[in-house]
Amino acid sequence: MDVDDKRGLFDGWAATYDGDVGDEAGFPFDGYARVLARVIDLAGPRPGATLLELGPGTGNLTAQLLARGADVWAVDFSAAMLARARAKAPAAHFAQAHLLAAYPPDFRRPYDAVVATYVLHELPAADKLRLLRRLAEDYLRPGGVIAIGDVGFADAAARDAVRAAAGDDWDDEFFWIMSEDGPALATAGFVVEHEQLSVCGLALAIRPAT
Repeated sequence: MDVDDKRGLFDGWAATYDGDVGDEAGFPFDGYARVLARVIDLAGPRPGATLLELGPGTGNLTAQLLARGADVWAVDFSAAMLARARAKAPAAHFAQAHLLAAYPPDFRRPYDAVVATYVLHELPAADKLRLLRRLAEDYLRPGGVIAIGDVGFADAAARDAVRAAAGDDWDDEFFWIMSEDGPALATAGFVVEHEQLSVCGLALAIRPAT
């Protein structure tokens, strides 16, 4: 699926997205609220902190970050998702951009943390690494963290068990497999901590190695 087709898919999903994630019954959103809460813990939003959010969707995480006093800058490629996010979190700074493309010039600033929930599984492993390097080099303040919540598994066997249980609800994407992605991130110069919060809900804290 090319970028325009995928953008259209997410534009069409915007109206029902909150209901889908709120269900939290099985794959792919099992443990959704816990995953967002853990990402907030990892990012440590506070009054005066500046955060970059990738793929805010309808703004569920954005609103919680703003409620803790953070200054949130968020990019998403779906205009329909952004419209809902702006209504839910009007104090945030939003822009429409693909995660791998250039962000608007006013987004080029140091951030205390970068956050992303339920979006990076859209990217193949090589693109994930390329994006993480760019974030660490161009956007993350020294000592900052990239906090991610997403669909992921400890290993391929855990993924396959969930795939079998999900049946027709399964959708193949580039889900995190930590037995593979963890070593790849370490080789790329990152220190990674991860927690399995549900059968398919994963939280990661990624920091550049010092």
